[in-house]
Amino acid sequence: MNAHTSDLPKNYEPSAVEARLYERWEAAGYFHDEPDPARPPFVIPMPPPNVTGRAHLGHGSTYTAMDVLVRYHRMLGENADWLPGLDHAAIATEAVLIKALKREGTTRDALGREKYLERAWEWAREYGGTINRQFRAIGFGPDWERARFTMDEGLSAAVRRVFVSLYDEGLIYRGKRLINWDPKAKTTISDAEIEHVERDAHLWRIRYPFAAGSPEGIEVATTRPETMLGDVAIAVHPDDERYRSLIGTSVLVPPLLARAIPILADASVDAAFGTGAVKVTPAHDATDYEIGLRHGLPMPSVLDADATVTGEEIDVGPYAGLDRFEARARIVDALRASGLLIAEEPYRHAVATSSRSGEIVEPLLSEQWFVTMKPLAEPALAAYRDGRVRFVPERYGRTYESWLENIRDWNISRQVWWGHQLPVWYAPDGAIVVAETEEAAVAIARERHGGAALTQDPDTLDTWFSSALWPFSILGWPAETAELDHWYPSQVMVTGGDIIFLWVARMVMFGLKYTGEVPFPDVLVTPTIYDAQGRKMSKSLGNAIDPMDLVERYGADAFRMGMLRQLRIEAQEVRLQETRCEEARNFNNKIWNATRYLLALPEPAPRALTLPPVAAMTLADRWILTRLNDAIVDVSASLDAYDFGAAAEKVWSFVWYELCDWYVEATKTEAAVPTRAAVLSFVLNNAMRLLHPIAPFVSEEVWLTIPHDGATVMTAAWPDPEEVPIDREAAARFDAVRERVEALRNERAENQIDPRATADASASSALDAFPRERDLLAAFARLRIAAGEGAAGGSLDEALRSVRVAVSAAARRDRLRKEAGRLASEVERGEKKLANEQFVGKAAPDVVAKERAKLEDYRNELAGVRAELAALEENG
Repeated sequence: MNAHTSDLPKNYEPSAVEARLYERWEAAGYFHDEPDPARPPFVIPMPPPNVTGRAHLGHGSTYTAMDVLVRYHRMLGENADWLPGLDHAAIATEAVLIKALKREGTTRDALGREKYLERAWEWAREYGGTINRQFRAIGFGPDWERARFTMDEGLSAAVRRVFVSLYDEGLIYRGKRLINWDPKAKTTISDAEIEHVERDAHLWRIRYPFAAGSPEGIEVATTRPETMLGDVAIAVHPDDERYRSLIGTSVLVPPLLARAIPILADASVDAAFGTGAVKVTPAHDATDYEIGLRHGLPMPSVLDADATVTGEEIDVGPYAGLDRFEARARIVDALRASGLLIAEEPYRHAVATSSRSGEIVEPLLSEQWFVTMKPLAEPALAAYRDGRVRFVPERYGRTYESWLENIRDWNISRQVWWGHQLPVWYAPDGAIVVAETEEAAVAIARERHGGAALTQDPDTLDTWFSSALWPFSILGWPAETAELDHWYPSQVMVTGGDIIFLWVARMVMFGLKYTGEVPFPDVLVTPTIYDAQGRKMSKSLGNAIDPMDLVERYGADAFRMGMLRQLRIEAQEVRLQETRCEEARNFNNKIWNATRYLLALPEPAPRALTLPPVAAMTLADRWILTRLNDAIVDVSASLDAYDFGAAAEKVWSFVWYELCDWYVEATKTEAAVPTRAAVLSFVLNNAMRLLHPIAPFVSEEVWLTIPHDGATVMTAAWPDPEEVPIDREAAARFDAVRERVEALRNERAENQIDPRATADASASSALDAFPRERDLLAAFARLRIAAGEGAAGGSLDEALRSVRVAVSAAARRDRLRKEAGRLASEVERGEKKLANEQFVGKAAPDVVAKERAKLEDYRNELAGVRAELAALEENG
């Protein structure tokens, strides 16, 4: 049963609607679907947010886009499902827990691994649902019944299966390599967990002498003097004339001057940077590590896991046991005292810091577990090059390709306890046993080592390892499930551009490796969100916006519409303006008022989607249906092309301007009465279905209020343009009326005529031939048009142009004189431009042609205004 106007509040109140509707949707299972081979699949695996996470504006763009796509494809009748989940976020979660333990006066090690993991699971269960509650408030509708967690037993089993498989193939190995070390969290971290922060520092220029006491030597610049203790060479470019004669000689390492190191040539050195000579510390710098490998240099570590100086592998003199920064200060003092410090100057540069702990990251040589990536990368490269994987925008495909071409082995072990513990055990003699379960490991050890006691490796896997399996592990792999059979591969992966190589490329590699297919054909990269001034949002700038504040202030639909109207995929930048959310709130009220108007009509609307006979329709009816048809085609094409901004703008334009501003007003004429309720109901029903993926709440509330078929707009059919009659000729006639109405409204404003008053107007007799257009024009422009003057005949455009608002001769004369002055200025400007030989000679021919056409138009307009002014003055 449909509502009556009196049942509806005067304004649309999101707070009274959104939670109620969401609970209804979730309770009814509308977000859930089962694999159905009879329907084409449309599946999106949700990038799992961190269990520690809170909704931010990045979710507002990326996750809203996913929600729009799934709602759209569900309405198309496809087997649509959005698969949600949470990532265990090993390092982030551990950081939170360690802080909590510190407040309690204890530590992770004091608690012990078993008790600590119990706390971690309790914490994940208690706080892990926060972001999901926020997602519900924004209106995101994933299939919550299928929500997964990367530490689920099923997903953990998939992780162990892949690890063992790669190890058995020789693609996982244990080795000593250079890694990123977080001294505070005491774990390796991935490149994705590093932030390069601009900081003020110093650049020291130091002389490495050829001999003790020698005033001669080679100058080197560094920001990290503490690593000099581990220097093993000085490198110069082989073609650098300054140093060519020194290649093969040696210098002493300051400040101890106890070791001689060689000067060698390496083409990686930039001769133009600094002094052109660089110190080589392979154990504490990525570039130096590569130089060390090429030249077979020793790689002594001089910093330990606490970032304190260690002399275990090389003599570090009196600096052993010092914190790295204390050692730096003392070494600089020693260099200054010995005369080896040539210069010290302020220097601002990007410092690698841990995004988890804020600590400065140290490159360290460490015994870790790695994946050999080259054999996995080659099929993933081929999939991109032959078109099986496509990026939108395409330029991100080149990022993907470049990373895979230059891929390095992946450090997958982490020194945290929360996460997937390595399925690796050690026998007392150090022998390695790798198995999916402890029982299997014991059996292998019994067979190979006579049943020796085993100790499991305490390390856990990089979170990205389990994330790489996400598209197929959440569907039940390695089991053969209906979901895996029908929903893999998914249709699109929607993500940010910062994790293409950390996540997207790895999903493609592992998908091809374990299923034989790419996990998705399309990778949609959503834009970065900036403030209105184009600055990245950050707490330090004070410009960070919490999306939940916008939702509370304006409603979820207004937040979504405000975001989507600004979302241009190709531009890859959204300069968020809160005013867009405010405008969207007004948009929702505009729809609400149109709904109230429909329900207040004295004639009842027929059953849903029932139109009157075409012959009975008014000009406005035919126009709005034609515009609806165009909107359906345009919005569908935009969503198919992932052009969310264009889709949102088209819905906005159609609903606000064409439906509410023009058609609703047209229904207030006497001629509209017989058909208006049916047509308005039909158009509003279709408009709400078009709007639903973008603004799910207001569209559902309105759709349920007006005549409708079905329990929810979520499962209603997407509008079909074939079911919407069009009349291009009638639409053109209505548009001609609209154009003239806008001109007449401007004329009224220029002559300061009250916009609410009915004004007198005149017209030629030609208008009498177009009674429907005449009546519409009079209604829209609030005119009382006198009987036609002069001869009948002529086109509709001519008849409409003949309508003139009755104004005093003096006011009309003033307006025409101002217009004549403006047009004369334009003509003068155009004539000067075209008289300029340089412009005409250098500009493109089409540009010159446009200027000439523009000048001719201005001349014609000026002539018309002058003629009108002359006639007025002659008669006045």
